[in-house]
Amino acid sequence: MGVTVRTGVVWSAFALLGCGSAEPSEAETEQSSSATSSDTSSGGTSITPTSSEASSGGGPTSGSTSSDGGSMSDADESGTTGETAPSDCDRLDVFVEELGRAEPKTVDAAIDTFVREAQYGGHGLPFRCDDRVVFVAVASGPLFVAGDFNDWEPLPMTRPVDGAPLLVADVPVEVPGGLYKLVDGELFIADPLARRYGWDRFGEYSLVDSDSGRSHHERWPAFGEAVEPLQPRTLRVYVPAAANAAEDVAVLVMHDGQNLFDPEGISGGWRASQTAEQMIAEDEIDPVLIVAIDNTSARFEEYTHVTDDIGGGPIGGQADDYADFVVEGVLPFIAERYPTRSGPGNTAVLGSSLGGLVSLHLAHRHPDVFGAVGSMSGTLGWGTFGLDNETMLDRYADTAPAGLLVYVDSGGAGPCPGGSGDNYCENVAFADLMRSLGWVDEDDLFYRWDPEAPHNEVAWASRFGIALGVLSSGQ
Repeated sequence: MGVTVRTGVVWSAFALLGCGSAEPSEAETEQSSSATSSDTSSGGTSITPTSSEASSGGGPTSGSTSSDGGSMSDADESGTTGETAPSDCDRLDVFVEELGRAEPKTVDAAIDTFVREAQYGGHGLPFRCDDRVVFVAVASGPLFVAGDFNDWEPLPMTRPVDGAPLLVADVPVEVPGGLYKLVDGELFIADPLARRYGWDRFGEYSLVDSDSGRSHHERWPAFGEAVEPLQPRTLRVYVPAAANAAEDVAVLVMHDGQNLFDPEGISGGWRASQTAEQMIAEDEIDPVLIVAIDNTSARFEEYTHVTDDIGGGPIGGQADDYADFVVEGVLPFIAERYPTRSGPGNTAVLGSSLGGLVSLHLAHRHPDVFGAVGSMSGTLGWGTFGLDNETMLDRYADTAPAGLLVYVDSGGAGPCPGGSGDNYCENVAFADLMRSLGWVDEDDLFYRWDPEAPHNEVAWASRFGIALGVLSSGQ
């Protein structure tokens, strides 16, 4: 493609990325999961936080609302002045006017800042203003926009400021909702700046608004509230139709977010929202909001509670920082913007491999927040691979959170010690420990074994529905 599209933080070509092998080893799986820290959900467009974003926190939050996408009322935004606040479209008009007078060297940074604020605004991108929608793109070449609002006929985006990499298209769209894509030549691609999105047989699509009759996904790039000393990362949220209809729902927090929803993720990803959607439709579970937190290049450090040595020297031990980021940054942000039920009885956490390990750590560190925890193929031997540090079994043996519903599983096989992979023996030992502490099978302890299953996304995707059903039963 000849057009370079800038997502608001970096220049990047729309190029489909692929990685992952069919059956990687456990170490290779950890490495490949870590390697997916760039955002590939937008038709392969890479989103990489810049240093300015790293210090910007979670982005502007004033004017943000729940997932219905509506902006705050004029009274809310005008405060005590009595003046009607400008709409997003009016703000865009003012910005374009200012951009036309800006020094050339400041243009890129100004656009970045404007897009960043727009993404965290009440409605997000694209802008919804009464009976019209304004689509915004940051690109070096021509783009078009098409959607079900115009029978998918490409409409040219205009460049309001000559020489500036800002494109807009102002389209009459009276009815909320609507699918759309950007068009580069003959290629239809999802809008990397869109807050709302989903997938169909043609790949990822973007959404103008949420729809009370169906679920969708939302994206919060370079999220950084309460993240220090860690790195910002993208949050991805599966919003069930019930939440769009303002029904309070339970929350499931998950890790390695790049791999959970996107069918183009490693080995096809988990397709977690598809599974949840089907289970909700068949009344197997109540609607649940799934918060998927991307990993970063520091995945080994953030997902481990102590240091260990797997061949390159000591590594790990920042799980306290990660847990506090989730509890003090992510969950309050989610509670402000989506109709969710609060309390440990309505909040669960789940992950696989090192994500399973850090899920158990989160539940142990914050028992007042999480009432249910799931660990799939959890790397529960961490701490003793090359060093002699505390394992998660040691920690739970010392103080196990009372009332916690626990799900653990693995593939692989015995005999133990040793076993044939997928952390089989460590998970058997953890289940035995919980029984010894008073947890009861099929009551508050659920142990599942998938004989000989490998340590990869395909296996976890196949068991996700089992884990989701168990964790939902405790909510």
